[in-house]
Amino acid sequence: MADPHAATRSLLEDRPELAEAVADAIETDAAAETPWTFDDLAADSGAFGELVSRGIVESEGEGYRVADPEAVRAAHEAVTAGGGAGNGEGDAGGGGAGGGAGGAGGSDAGGAGGNGTGGSGAVGSDRDGVDLALGSRLRGWVAGLTEGLHRDLLTGLLAVFAYLFLMRIVTIGKVFRGERVFLPGNDPYHFLHGAERLVAADVGWLEIETLSEVMGGGITAYPLTYTIGWAATKLFGGGEVEAAAGIVAWIPVVSALLVGGCVYLYAVWTTGDERVALASVLVFALLPGHALYSGIGFIDHHTIDYAWLALTVLGVLWLARSLSGREVGAWRSYLLAPSTIAVTGLVGVVIAAMVHSWGGSPILLVGLAVSVTLRAASDIRTERSPLVAGVPVIGALAIGFGLAFLLHTRYGWQESMVVFMPLLVAIGGVLVVLAAVVVQKLDLHPGVHLGAAAASVVPLLAGFARFRPADFEQLRGRVIDHLLGREGIAETRSLVSGDFGYFFGSVDHFGWFLFFALPALIWVGWRCAEEHRPEWLVLVSYAASLLGFAVFQIRFAGEATAVTAVFAAVGMMWLLGKVELVEPPTIVGKSDEAERTRRLERDVGDGDGESGRTRFAWWPETMTIRRMSTIALSVMLIGSLSLFLVPGMMDTVAISDAEADAAAWIDEDAEEREGPNYVLSNWGRARMYNYQVSGGGSGYGYARNNYQPFVNSTNPDGSYNRFSGRVGYIAIERLEVDANPRTTYAQLFEEHGSATSAANGSGHFRLVHVADRGGVKVFRPVPGASIVGQGEPGATVRANTTVTTFEEEFAYTRRGTANENGTYTIRVAYPGEYTVGNQSVQVSNVAVENGTQVAVAAGS
Repeated sequence: MADPHAATRSLLEDRPELAEAVADAIETDAAAETPWTFDDLAADSGAFGELVSRGIVESEGEGYRVADPEAVRAAHEAVTAGGGAGNGEGDAGGGGAGGGAGGAGGSDAGGAGGNGTGGSGAVGSDRDGVDLALGSRLRGWVAGLTEGLHRDLLTGLLAVFAYLFLMRIVTIGKVFRGERVFLPGNDPYHFLHGAERLVAADVGWLEIETLSEVMGGGITAYPLTYTIGWAATKLFGGGEVEAAAGIVAWIPVVSALLVGGCVYLYAVWTTGDERVALASVLVFALLPGHALYSGIGFIDHHTIDYAWLALTVLGVLWLARSLSGREVGAWRSYLLAPSTIAVTGLVGVVIAAMVHSWGGSPILLVGLAVSVTLRAASDIRTERSPLVAGVPVIGALAIGFGLAFLLHTRYGWQESMVVFMPLLVAIGGVLVVLAAVVVQKLDLHPGVHLGAAAASVVPLLAGFARFRPADFEQLRGRVIDHLLGREGIAETRSLVSGDFGYFFGSVDHFGWFLFFALPALIWVGWRCAEEHRPEWLVLVSYAASLLGFAVFQIRFAGEATAVTAVFAAVGMMWLLGKVELVEPPTIVGKSDEAERTRRLERDVGDGDGESGRTRFAWWPETMTIRRMSTIALSVMLIGSLSLFLVPGMMDTVAISDAEADAAAWIDEDAEEREGPNYVLSNWGRARMYNYQVSGGGSGYGYARNNYQPFVNSTNPDGSYNRFSGRVGYIAIERLEVDANPRTTYAQLFEEHGSATSAANGSGHFRLVHVADRGGVKVFRPVPGASIVGQGEPGATVRANTTVTTFEEEFAYTRRGTANENGTYTIRVAYPGEYTVGNQSVQVSNVAVENGTQVAVAAGS
């Protein structure tokens, strides 16, 4: 339970307009010999709810009492006497938050000086007052963090976060293999390579200019993502390049836990229900779309974006929650509160970080723009000032732009188009809020404001095109090519397409949970349209926007998972409540005073008066074994698909045993021989192979342009000259479908270069390794030995041998045609004793490696 003295101090310093409500509660409690009810107070339900949630007032029987009257009174008198509380408008009588006048009972110095410290008579010296205020703030902050914590909740949090942790490390055995680290997927090697370059350069913590020089071209795409990998290695790996892979492999897991914490706060701040909050984290742990990009080892801009996005939503939600708990006219106490200013600044820092982590970050600001627009419309309907809610959010965008612009202009970080997006959204926010003010003054319908907000996009983009034409063209091209285009890559398909069809196309990223989230999202959105629910509007705005982008490309589904998890948990708990397995959650009900009071009293009664929330209990008093078993089975059924999809999705991007075996063998072989060591493979594994072999892995362009045309061609030896001096190894993976026997894939992977009735085979590509039961076969381009002999002109001559390698034997045949002089030349890729007709010839390994001619002696 929170310290009543510290809680009162903290409340009145953050919310000075509630001083009268605290005094009212003190006087009512002193006058009553028995517990009193809400109706005995003059304060409204919002102020009363704040007193209960802070632990200043607690339930007792069927009524309420002040938790510690003496402590609460002392805190109230100390703050009000010191000028720290008042009416929130800074009037002379109350010593308001503006600090322009002394508090009641203060000396003239406090009032005339206007320094916001208030009178000194009740507090003592200025230094004592400051020390007392800082100590009280610290106690209040600690009390706020621990408010409402109890044993069942703590163990529940431990359980769901442990489960989230486990669901993000299911492929740990495929990442850490002995002394090697195999990051999953393709892109993580790009970011690892960038981090290792920075570590190798031994850059100091504050040497941003040097960081920029080392990053080179990457400075305009993901500068902060590289920097985070570098910083983590420098901090936890001693700045050793060899430690980088093992360190950055854990960054996605840390990010997932951070986002999970944000998900819990989203839910508990909006629903006031600990059960829904814990269920939200559980759902989040089971969302395959997030696990895909946040599993252990998958260091990518996505996993960094998830963290920045989650923190942005958290900050905006906090601002909405803080304002909604205040009196309608207490705008100054909200805007000038240290907590509001601090959160606004922190959100600005996060936005700047988001800008420099990914070139596509403008997409992550769309939800914020929608939130500002819908909040302004809701303020119009409920006769609140749109300016009050809009100023901190717009201020955060302005701060974010300022910081991002500073790094851009001074160090060259990120593309200018991306850097200017927060400013563009901020200007759009200003237009939206001003339009709301005008609509409110003219007493027009909020729908007029929404229409004006939508129309404001046109002049906003026109102005951007006018003043930043190059950036506008880049933005237009990015939308057309990257958002609406990019076909042929799995992650660019639509949310409503794929292997499961239009209706079930989302299950591979959301399991069954989206079918619970969408009805809840629609229902909550509808309630927000009818009532003033600013906290829910934040989540509705982000969920609708990000799911909308996922309709275009499934890769944005991961960004939507955090907010979607809350709606899925709401839908799931609602269903369990409808079948009377649990007490149904009260999420969004009617907002009239009587209903709000009843809801508050019920929640406090359930919560033993400590937190004002619906408490979680492992085994409530009304629970039976049968009901608990049914709940457990129901939850398992709902999450059943995800239980298979999360490990399955993570396994699809994990490096297979065969690929890891092939990469390790190539690395060892490359150390023993001279020549090129580039590994040509499917482009999705190109970075992995080349990082493991040469420490490279920055790009995959060569593999994407050459591998597929090579394996699909019908003449493998025709590519030899193109690969010579560039490609050292070719890693070919087994296809799960029957291949055309004429293709290079069939000639090499299935026949090992041997001629068949359908194809001539190869004399330039030699099988050098078979990995893990034939899953991957490694070939090396070789000059090949030329068997030369004499035969009948025009006759087809065959050279046959048996190759013994990898504990297996296979027949290898090559054929050639004698020319008009009867001379034939047959190129072979393997050493050994060849039978040519009724003759034989020995081909050495040196001859194969050097391209030497070997003559078939007449009569041999």
